[in-house]
Amino acid sequence: MKKNIPHSAPTIESDFLSTILDRLLDLKEKMILDTNPAIDNLSLLNLYHYLNLRKYDFSQLQDDLTKVGLSSFGRSQGHMEASVNVALEMLSLSLGKKLSLPKSRLSYEASHEIMDKNAQIFSTSSDKTKIMITIPSEYDEGWFSDLACEGVHLFRINTAHDHPDAWSKMVTEIKSASCEEKALKIYVDLAGPKIRTSLPEGKKSKKIKVFYGDKVLIHSSTSTLSKKETKHYDAVVGCTLEKIGSMVSVGDHLFLDDGKIELCIDEILGEDIACSVLTRNEEGSKIKDEKGINFPSSDIAIHAICEHDKEVLPYVCEYADILGISFAQTPKDITDLIDELEKLGKKGEIAIVAKIETKKGVRNLPAILEALIEYGNSGIMIARGDLAIEIGFENLAYMQEEILDLCTAAHMPVILATQVLESKMKTNIPSRAEISDVAFAHKAECVMLNKGEYALETIKILTTIFAQMDLIFRKNKLLYNPSFQWK
Repeated sequence: MKKNIPHSAPTIESDFLSTILDRLLDLKEKMILDTNPAIDNLSLLNLYHYLNLRKYDFSQLQDDLTKVGLSSFGRSQGHMEASVNVALEMLSLSLGKKLSLPKSRLSYEASHEIMDKNAQIFSTSSDKTKIMITIPSEYDEGWFSDLACEGVHLFRINTAHDHPDAWSKMVTEIKSASCEEKALKIYVDLAGPKIRTSLPEGKKSKKIKVFYGDKVLIHSSTSTLSKKETKHYDAVVGCTLEKIGSMVSVGDHLFLDDGKIELCIDEILGEDIACSVLTRNEEGSKIKDEKGINFPSSDIAIHAICEHDKEVLPYVCEYADILGISFAQTPKDITDLIDELEKLGKKGEIAIVAKIETKKGVRNLPAILEALIEYGNSGIMIARGDLAIEIGFENLAYMQEEILDLCTAAHMPVILATQVLESKMKTNIPSRAEISDVAFAHKAECVMLNKGEYALETIKILTTIFAQMDLIFRKNKLLYNPSFQWK
């Protein structure tokens, strides 16, 4: 009896392979376009390659490369040229052709070595994702050592709170909790130019209640107002920012208290602004003292390194391993801090982390990364609190992915911050969404926790999730399509 012999698998048509090869050669040409081959810094060179590629839509080419068993570059952000060259070599060999390709200046192995070395600013621990926690003003004896034993690598001092003596005491506790097996690092957040509400003396402890449609006068810290000028408004609120009127336009929106109250600017009155309340709340919305104000529609031209930061730098530079620049918006914010460090003889010794939390900071991120790459010893924080208000909550998930990928291309380690396991920290009961968020946070080199009563229990669940994710996950496949933020 004749046996059925299975047919051999069909071969991929050479015409299809040739087409992919031609498109891939075009991709490489676009990748190196206007890129100076004499650039010494390979991280900077790779960043330029990545930015060039993301100007175009190569998502169909990615699918076709996957069909023929080749890399689609979805995880190649850190070594673009090497990945493209390997794919070109494989395609040319399958077609019996010989391509003369210059050797990639940055190999796959070398790019990962750079990234691993850069990530050591957070800790030299072998843990893939490091854990940082904010120090509360009050803490129990043994708090630092207990958290260090459970998995914390860095402790964060926030100079927007407390004072130099309190910070020094925290540092003593951190150093006592450190050991040869685990050298804990100290992250110091510079307060920066936080724009806040400032209520009149009699209202500071009470709050001001406003309703939809109410007229609110927000006045600059430098302006003086008479009762006659304010009587036409439902509420009068001070602002710590000087000369607000010169930085905004009629129609711009602003948000108070972490986005709880939305207003629209109706009129500019010199240094002050008249606004209408857009938030609908039948019980009214309470404006409190010293709450943040965000101007996402406006170009607020302020320097990240403020006078308060300059005053505290001589103290904190004595022990800080890392300095965080709050509200970093331009490369000058980076160089301003570098200049201050040079005056103190600390340039290069202390790492710098730029906190991205405004629209302007996002827009200028490639240039900010260039300044950080030049300095070395640096990182980025995705500060999701203010960032969500600035860019819109609905855009946060997309934007944090884009920032992570761009930083990978620059070999820049990232801290993911704000509301990580916040319910667990405060109530000891995590939400399901928080657990999923931690799985995303695993992509970053470091994750930051805020203050909470259940810090120890939160660290335990965090390290468990990270250990599980280490077994199955490194990076998601990225699609090179036209939605890229920085094209």
